[in-house]
Amino acid sequence: MTHSNEALRRRPLIGALRLFTRVLSLALVTFLATNAFAETKTLKLGHALPGGDHPYQQGAEKFAELVAAKTGGRYKIQVFNSGQLGGERDMVEGLKIGTIDLVIAASSIAGAVANDRKVFLLDIPYLFDDYDAITRVAEGNIGREMSRNWPKAGIRSLAFFIAGFHQLDNSKKPIVRPEDLQGLKIRAIPARSSTLMIESLGPSAVPMPFPEVYTGISQGTVDGFANSMTTIYTAKYYEVAPYVSITNHLVGMLNLLMSENVYQSLSAADRKAFDEAGLEAARFERNIYKEQDKKYLPLLKEKAKVNTNVDVAAFRKRVDGYLPKFVELVNEPGAKELADRLIKEGHKGK
Repeated sequence: MTHSNEALRRRPLIGALRLFTRVLSLALVTFLATNAFAETKTLKLGHALPGGDHPYQQGAEKFAELVAAKTGGRYKIQVFNSGQLGGERDMVEGLKIGTIDLVIAASSIAGAVANDRKVFLLDIPYLFDDYDAITRVAEGNIGREMSRNWPKAGIRSLAFFIAGFHQLDNSKKPIVRPEDLQGLKIRAIPARSSTLMIESLGPSAVPMPFPEVYTGISQGTVDGFANSMTTIYTAKYYEVAPYVSITNHLVGMLNLLMSENVYQSLSAADRKAFDEAGLEAARFERNIYKEQDKKYLPLLKEKAKVNTNVDVAAFRKRVDGYLPKFVELVNEPGAKELADRLIKEGHKGK
């Protein structure tokens, strides 16, 4: 038999083998694509503020973008804004029982749910001089110390977000000195440290979930609340509370929280990805507030009665008398020393 005849006999076999290889390759590609799609896991992230260009929403979206990139698209973060998944406390409680995976919520609420009250010290008014001070605390030993025990309660803090430097916003009158707040009812976050913070400024504090605040002011349940210029403007609180006094008395501290059960279900590499994404998203979110402070002051002046002539020295003097009460509220060994370290770190730049 010649070589040419042998080659002729092999052609059908070679052709069949090539066809089989192509079919097998196509099947393998299809299987891998389908399997990759099936393994994409969607996690729910909730927060109480508006969507659009609000810093909470932008920070949440940045976190979702970073998680997708760092995990090769195997994890998708679905963001629910405007309290769609409940008030902040409800959402934080949901981390423990598995109804929600991630939450952006006030640090005081997270600390209350975790029964670890060191974080209450972050509600001391006039704690931070500037945004650099926030970063020193949030990313330093103090920030880590404040949330170190939360995983025992089923909650993990990935990073500190903020709600910006807070101003007093009310429906009645301009606020210049602490005495001007007497007789007013100002909303407080439903946590004892927030109530104490509002009381330290002068008014009566009324605990109220954030989604109820706009209606609460319009109906007279409360006379006002404290929040950033960004939130007051973007959520149009000036419509029901036109008197905005620039007090800069507090930086609203938040945590990007994750269910500890979900976190522990991740591989080591994915935990690292979530940790890194949280830190990067938090830096991104905090910087938005820094930029928007400059943006929204002139815009608020067009919509509201903005008072920049606040006697900050009088407010600071009143607040100083409440510092022991914050330490007592924490009621843990080392609380006084931690408060001293926190105050020192917050004012180190000046």
